[in-house]
Amino acid sequence: MQRISLIPQPSRLTPADGELDLASLGAIVAADPETTGPAWLLSDLLASGTGLRLAVADAFEGPALRLRLEGRRPEADTTAAEAYRLEVAPGGVDLVAAHPAGISRGIATLRQLLPPGSLRAAPGAGAVLPLVSIEDEPRLRWRGVMIDVARHFQAKDFVLRMIDRAWLHRLNTVHLHLTDDQGWRVEIPSRPRLAEVAAWRAETVVGHAREDAVYDGTPHGGYYTLDDLREIVAYARARHINVVPEINLPGHTRSVLAAYPELGAGQNRPVATTFGVFEEVLEPTEESLAFAREVLDTVAEVFDSPFIHIGGDEVPTTQWESSPTAAALMEREGIAEVRGVQAWFTRALTEHVASLGRRAIGWDEVLDGGAPGETVISVWRNEAYIKKAAEAGHEVIAIPEPYVYFDHYESTDPGEPLRIHGLITAEKVAGWDPVPPGVEESAVLGAQCQLWSEYLPRPADVEYAAFPRLAVFADVAWAAPEARRASPVMDRLVPHLERLDALGVAYRPLEGPRPWQAGGTGARKRSDVEFTEHPAE
Repeated sequence: MQRISLIPQPSRLTPADGELDLASLGAIVAADPETTGPAWLLSDLLASGTGLRLAVADAFEGPALRLRLEGRRPEADTTAAEAYRLEVAPGGVDLVAAHPAGISRGIATLRQLLPPGSLRAAPGAGAVLPLVSIEDEPRLRWRGVMIDVARHFQAKDFVLRMIDRAWLHRLNTVHLHLTDDQGWRVEIPSRPRLAEVAAWRAETVVGHAREDAVYDGTPHGGYYTLDDLREIVAYARARHINVVPEINLPGHTRSVLAAYPELGAGQNRPVATTFGVFEEVLEPTEESLAFAREVLDTVAEVFDSPFIHIGGDEVPTTQWESSPTAAALMEREGIAEVRGVQAWFTRALTEHVASLGRRAIGWDEVLDGGAPGETVISVWRNEAYIKKAAEAGHEVIAIPEPYVYFDHYESTDPGEPLRIHGLITAEKVAGWDPVPPGVEESAVLGAQCQLWSEYLPRPADVEYAAFPRLAVFADVAWAAPEARRASPVMDRLVPHLERLDALGVAYRPLEGPRPWQAGGTGARKRSDVEFTEHPAE
């Protein structure tokens, strides 16, 4: 009997002897209007990777690949919405779900059941499936990957490729970090200087920012037009992937203030050319809030996500401590500590996001001063903050740096290319539980891996950092603990690499970097800056 190896591991998988050649089927049957789009997407993918073109029909007499909605429809933000049953039998294929999202997840599994060569962009394998019965449902509601396009801009086509890879691994969220000190990546028509000034920096630091500063002398930047972003959102929507935009405020705003210095202390400093935490913050004024509202209004028109991320991490108070404007706000609002100025911003931003019919997400620093209860907390510093946020009544996205920051080193190999610091092996990811002891699983909305891009300038660098750790993370976020214990993901990872090869992903081999992936002795050489975990509260 053929061994079936899938990532993530399904809840229940029962193989049978034999296989089914999809060429023996007459059509893909989309019995419901909402399955027509996924059916044509599957038809196109089969034609591309296997050369087999199955027509889509709403009915067909005879052997077929059938997509069917069945049962009472669950709410879209539940794990039940992504549950599915997949039966591959001698007489055809049945994919059944109660929600179209479940059909989409089942198609992702079906693609992994095909030979790896079927993932190529031209026919590379036959359209043959093993006979199998699968019943599946994710453990967590939110399973995401964050792509930092602010520190290093990535072209639209790479974002689309990453959406495809998230889909194949049954993730349901792509979080775009669109703004930071080093660049602003979203067009805001009412604020043209964001595209003209904030989206571009004069040069970029070479090597690690904590070492002697040397710069490359090469301008860097770019931004997505609103049409680009609409395309990204529509592409993801067809795969039932949610694209969550992040507008990071009131800190990490050096690029904003390069374009509109009147929103800050007015230093007129340029877009940052190195990495780290900068003192520049928005001044707590009605003008700053008006700017933020304009941006959020535009973002809400383009992104259909039920969530908008408002940032809120690493906000220094240095400028507010000497700001007459901040002092006047504190006196007027009865704010005792300067950190309360950030809480003032958080309340204003979350209220505006709510007025747009969305929920705000903030990094765990927004807990300081008391974020509104409906705010979802992205916990990044350590797992202690997961418990703190849950105890305060917030839903949590588990993103602890020691486990899912994939800008950390993959191994102790001296040949690893430049990273910010730290060590997160695939094995460490595999051993992580997103729901720490003492926290109710219902409080954990989900989990996410992070691809911060200070030291990931090219698509190939992002891919090397992401894979295969992203595949392991997807298994952790989707599969029930008992399913993972019964079939350890590291045992399934080697055959999965054949799929990454077929897709052309520049992943890191399990044995270490290929010669052209290694850091060498130049700008990408390994730099072992010490990593100190944030202390638990």
